[in-house]
Parts: sequence; C-alpha cells; structure tokens
Amino acid sequence: MLPRRSNLLLILLVITPVALLTWLGTYLIRDAARSTSSARQAVLEERLVTVDHQLADDLRQYTDQLDSISSEIGAASVGTAALLAGQQWVAETWTAGANNEVVQVADKKQLIPNESANAWARTAAIRDILNSSGIRKPYESITPQPFALVGSSQMQPLSLVKSQWLTTVKSHNYHLETAEMKKEVSFPSGWHVTDGDFIYWRLVGDDLICARVDGAALSARLFDRLPIQGMRPYPGLLSLSTVTGIPLHQWGDHRAGSDRLPLASLICSAPLSQWSLAYTPANTEFPEPFLFPILLGVGSGCVLVVALAWTFFRENAREIRVAEQRVSFVNQISHELKTPLTNIRLYAEMASSRVEDTGDAITMRQLGVVGTETARLDRLIQNVLNYARQQRDKLTVLPRPLALDELVSRTVGNWRPLLEGKGFTVETQLQGPAEMKADSDALEQILGNLLSNVDKYAAYGKWACIRTETSAHTALLIVEDRGPGIPAAKRQGIFEPFERLRTDLNEGVSGTGIGLTISRELAALHGGSLTVCSHFKEGARFILTLPLAPKTTQL
Repeated sequence: MLPRRSNLLLILLVITPVALLTWLGTYLIRDAARSTSSARQAVLEERLVTVDHQLADDLRQYTDQLDSISSEIGAASVGTAALLAGQQWVAETWTAGANNEVVQVADKKQLIPNESANAWARTAAIRDILNSSGIRKPYESITPQPFALVGSSQMQPLSLVKSQWLTTVKSHNYHLETAEMKKEVSFPSGWHVTDGDFIYWRLVGDDLICARVDGAALSARLFDRLPIQGMRPYPGLLSLSTVTGIPLHQWGDHRAGSDRLPLASLICSAPLSQWSLAYTPANTEFPEPFLFPILLGVGSGCVLVVALAWTFFRENAREIRVAEQRVSFVNQISHELKTPLTNIRLYAEMASSRVEDTGDAITMRQLGVVGTETARLDRLIQNVLNYARQQRDKLTVLPRPLALDELVSRTVGNWRPLLEGKGFTVETQLQGPAEMKADSDALEQILGNLLSNVDKYAAYGKWACIRTETSAHTALLIVEDRGPGIPAAKRQGIFEPFERLRTDLNEGVSGTGIGLTISRELAALHGGSLTVCSHFKEGARFILTLPLAPKTTQL
C-alpha cells in the first residue's frame, strides 16, 4: 500500500510541474509568435500605405496640372479640350453639351477603343453619374483624400473576374492643394477609369470636357517614381497588379524568400481602386522570434523537476527498504516472542493452580500480575503482527459460529480484575444473538483494544459499561466510559495509525498506537464497522457493528 502511494505521489510531483512548465513554454512561444506576427503585419501595412499615398499623390499632382488649364463657358470648351490635347500623355480629347452630343477635338491614340469604351458611351456614363450624384461645383470631401468615388461604384464591391469603370471626383480640401489653386479652380473634375484606361473629365457649366490619357505612359511615369525617393529598396518583393490578377509592376531587392505568397496586401486608393499592392518579405527581413531562451528555460525546469523527482524516488525507495527491514525485524521478533510468551502464560497458570491449594495469597496476587501482564503483552504482539499483515494486504478473518455474549463475558472477565483493581466499576448488559458467525480471535482483540483504551484514558470517570444488542441482521457491541471523551474533530483521526489525543492525556500512557487501527480493519473484514458515537456526551462510546452472517474478505 505504502509503495503504491509513494509512486503515485512521485508521479503527481513530476507530471504537475512538467505540465505547468510545458503549458507556460507553449504560451510564451505562441505569445512571442503572435507579437512578432502583429508587429510584422503592422510594418508591412505601413509600407503598402506609404506606396499607395505616393501613387495617389502623383496622380493628384498630374490632375492639378490638367485643372490649371483655363476654361470658359460655351465655345471655349473646345479650346480647353485642344489645350488639354497638348499635355503630356493625353491621347484623345472631346467635349459634350447638355444633350451629350460628342465633339471630337483631338485624336492621337493609336488603338481604337471598343464600343463600351468609346467617347460617346463614356460621356453618357460620366454624365449620368454626375447628375445622380448632384455634382455641379468643386467637391468638398469630408475626408482628406485626393479623390472620392461617386455613383454606384461606392456601393458595389470590386470584381475579381473583369475590370469595371469607376468614377472619382477630385477633393478640393486635400492637403496638397494650395489656397491659390483652390481659388482659381471653379469647376469639378476627376477621373473615369478602368484598370488600364484613364479618362480625365471636367464639368464646366453644362459642358463636359474629357481627355483620354495614355494609360501605359501614365502608369510608367507613376512606376518610375517608385520606390519613393530617399528610401532604400525593400529587401523583399513589392508587387502591383490589377484586382483581376494582371501584374503591372514589381520592385525590391528580391532576396531569398521573396518568391513565396505575399504576407500583406492592400487595395489602392481611388481612382486606382482596381489596382492592388502586395508585399512578400525576405527571409532575413523579419526573423522568427528568438525562442531559444524560452526553450532553454522550460527544458531546464523540466530536467530539474525530473532530477529532483528521481532523487526523491531513490531516497524514498531507500527509506521504504529500511522501513520494510525494520518491520520485518519487528515481525520476526514478535513471532519469536510468541513461543516464550505462551510458555510463560502456561507455566503461570500451572503455578497458580498449585499455589491456590496452599492458600498463599501473596503468591497468588503475584502470579495474577504475571498473568495479566502476559495477556497484555500477548495483545500488543498480536496488534503488531496484524498491523504488519494489514500493511502487506494479508490481514484475514475466519468467521465461525459463536455466541457473542459468551465471548464478551469471557473477555470482560479477563479484564475485570485489572480494571476493578484500579477502582473501575465494570457493568455488562448482554443481549446479543444466541449465535452468529465471526472470528472469535478477532472479536477478542477488538474488545481487548477497546478495554485497553478505557484503562489508559478513562481513569477519570472510573466507570465502564460493555453492552451487546441485536437487530434484524446485525449485532452491536458497545463499550462506554465516563472519561474526558473524544473531540468531534478527532473522531476520525483516532483510527489512523499512531494517532493520539492531547499530550496531557498521553502522559504515562504506553502502547503501540495501532490498536484502534487494527480494530477498525478487523471490523471491516467482517463486513461491519467501528465508530465513535457523536451523541454520547458523558465520555466515549465505541460501537462495533457486525453482520450476523458476514462474508469473508481480505484487505
């Protein structure tokens, strides 16, 4: 029993701290990885936002250049379109009145746009969006962005399959715009774009002036300004593509690891909302969290726990071996004492029989003391042997038919001279079953242990009562005294090995401290119990409950 408990305790002492250290190490590793990932994501998003601002600012500056070309109402719109045609990258210009009649002013483009992208279709689309949005004058945005999406494009998500036309209006409260420029420009303007087609528009009165810009040339100009001047190229790969997946531009040092999937992406700001930025960092750019100290600390803790547990196990095993050797020695001595003790008892009884005929009172009293002490020594040895058997799980009982009252009367008769000699009043009330099955030696030992406790601890009351009772299926053996009693907190503890009450009650008290432990185990082997009555307040009352026909068991 004890080795199994020690091994279980050892396992708990090892598993619990190792599990806690493992959990702590896992938590620290995950937290470090999570913190590193969050910091890396923030840096990557900041880089993409910086590039996005650069693209939007460059396109805004080009828009401001186009807006700086003056326009007048009426026929002057054609002149403005002609001036726009002379600007860099402008491939086609036209005007349209309130009835959307298109007047081609200049055409330098080399490719003819399809039907959905021609001047008439795009003019009608821009006019409808401006009318539905109520834009008739310079646009004041509530956010400091270069451009704002207008029309149905504000509500519809971008398609990942094909490009779509988006209309944006220039924000006149953007921080790049100077007060002078804001004062001069008195008309709304903006862009009508797909992922590769750029149409600049300007609304002057009822006239709509449009200029188709060479998308390839404008994009090349925007890309030439990347990376931003004064900034070193990024170690990884920063790519620009359409939202439909068409690559547009890439830049960066392309170091090892930058050929993987991007770790961060961003849709560009209007009017480049059909472009997407993505960045793949190099291996050396964001190293993995330095986990060696965490692993070293957790591993060292686990090794230390295992080492301490192994040391404890070895010391505990050594102490158990020593204890077993001591128990074995005590058992051997106890067995050796049984033979001479039996001879002493036998010859004491023979001497008492011869002396009884002579009438020598002094010798009779002395032989009585020898017999009493021999019986007490025999009971102590039997307790030790039974306790050793109980520790080895070999304690057994052999129930046989017996008369409980006869056994109790005989045992009490053996104790009565000792107790009455110390001033005790011994009463018996025997109403037990006429016959029951129990181990007579075990019952004598239980009753002897209870009477021994009366002798040791109840000298204050000088009274003891032994009663037997019978119910339908059980027999009760009750031992009462009028001593100091047993506190409620100690009623379970007194059945533990070597457990005693207050030290003032132990003064001058001898014994092994295992009598009640053995008595409870013997009762349990009969299928019964030994308890302390909680309602008896005048002293102590022990109640032994036994079934009339127990099943033999082995603990």
